[in-house]
Amino acid sequence: MTARSRKGIGYSTLVVLFAAFVVAVIASNLLLRGLRIDLTENQLYTLSPGTRNVLEGIDEPINLYLFFSTQAAENIPRLRAYATRVTEMLEEFSAQAPEGRLVLHVVDPLPYSEDEDRAEQYGLQSAPAGPGGEAVYFGLAGTNSVGGTDTIPFFQPDPAKEAFLEYDLAKLVYNLAHPQKTVVGLL
Repeated sequence: MTARSRKGIGYSTLVVLFAAFVVAVIASNLLLRGLRIDLTENQLYTLSPGTRNVLEGIDEPINLYLFFSTQAAENIPRLRAYATRVTEMLEEFSAQAPEGRLVLHVVDPLPYSEDEDRAEQYGLQSAPAGPGGEAVYFGLAGTNSVGGTDTIPFFQPDPAKEAFLEYDLAKLVYNLAHPQKTVVGLL
């Protein structure tokens, strides 16, 4: 075997390996679409059976508006990390809910904007945590199709409260999905 034929075999092998890689990526995209695996230590992104039942019980569309002041919280890494966690949890809720029944809108309320006015209209609280005491919004508002609203005024980045994040979000969704309260009459 000459050096030239070895070089030709080497190039041929690279082309075949590249083609095999492309085919493998396309096959994995087609065959494994929608497959999700939670590899976090505490199964942070695996929803409990109760939460799955709440999401499956949504009959009418629910809109969730997550208000987070991205620019004002730029120098607060703990708050930004918790905001990422809340956003990812809400995205998981939206993915697990029936198609189109739970719609997530992430809003960055800039100072003196319509989005900031809307956050205040929903009753969300701001915290003076940004540089120079800027107002930072980090809350959730939800609306249902019959005009009902429910809110979480401010997410506290406290480890004790973070353990109840899934519960708080599921409770908000349940309250919006089942707006009628049971009436008990005493005679």
